[in-house]
Amino acid sequence: MNKSYIVTKAHHPSIKHPLFLNMNEGIWILQEDNAYPGWVLVKAKSSGTEGYAPKQIIAYGENENSGTVTEDYSARELDVNVNDKLESNRELNGWAWCVTEEKRAGWVPLENLEEA
Repeated sequence: MNKSYIVTKAHHPSIKHPLFLNMNEGIWILQEDNAYPGWVLVKAKSSGTEGYAPKQIIAYGENENSGTVTEDYSARELDVNVNDKLESNRELNGWAWCVTEEKRAGWVPLENLEEA
């Protein structure tokens, strides 16, 4: 079920080229994120691109240093300002996948949002 949010604190992503992964794509698992538990820094085996992915979509391999993703995934974050209106259909580990009124999509920290 979709939730409606109002942005209470602006979020301006610093990463210009976010990680994109395809279902079943192989990854190296580098480290867990201390600021946002449940997120891990990964590196795509095919492209070498690094970024954070939620643990929930990782199928670990024989060891904890590699695995595959269980669904298509984008690490794109939304650039949003206070009072922007957003819709979300997914929340993971303190972040919400949101869509703006202009139909731009990406992740926003839940701490920057208030339910409308």
